[in-house]
Amino acid sequence: MLPTKSNLIKLKKTIALSKQGQQLLEKKKFILLREKEKYKQEKENLEKEFSEKYKNAFLSLQNANVDLGIRNVKSISEEIELEKNLEIRYKTVMGVDIPITSYKKENKKIIPFGLLETSISLDNTIKNFNELKEILIKQAEIETTIKRLDDAIAKVQKRSNSLKDIIIPKYIKEKKQIEEILEERDREEFTRLKMLKRMI
Repeated sequence: MLPTKSNLIKLKKTIALSKQGQQLLEKKKFILLREKEKYKQEKENLEKEFSEKYKNAFLSLQNANVDLGIRNVKSISEEIELEKNLEIRYKTVMGVDIPITSYKKENKKIIPFGLLETSISLDNTIKNFNELKEILIKQAEIETTIKRLDDAIAKVQKRSNSLKDIIIPKYIKEKKQIEEILEERDREEFTRLKMLKRMI
């Protein structure tokens, strides 16, 4: 960059804007970290709930296997259709797409198996595994959210560090060099004018 006064003014503006940009990135990082903490707490609560529901679901499955036999339970499970009631929408937090899942339960009127060949333990198994499925859906949503927030925080941190440690110091160094050259020129001009006055 040529050591001119106009370039010095431009550099000063660029430094001010870069510092402002770096501050904004730090604010963005703070907001994203706060958002992440909220989801981390939710994840911990869900993990506790999942652990409880998991035990209940597999205990009821064991009971159903004892009551009806493993082959019968397997045969009945194959009659149950896969549900396709999961919807995923997105909300944006500081430029990060956060998934929002919604699971609609279907109240099926037709039972895919005869009541005579089942037991209460099988009903409990179906109920418990449905509850477990809902928690897994929510867990997937939260884990995806935390991963996306982590990625965004890392990018913001990288940009902030780049401005703070590389770009701004480079501009400041260039500004200082231009100021020194301009000051030297001013001194030379002052000395030259002084000599001219003496000669006149």
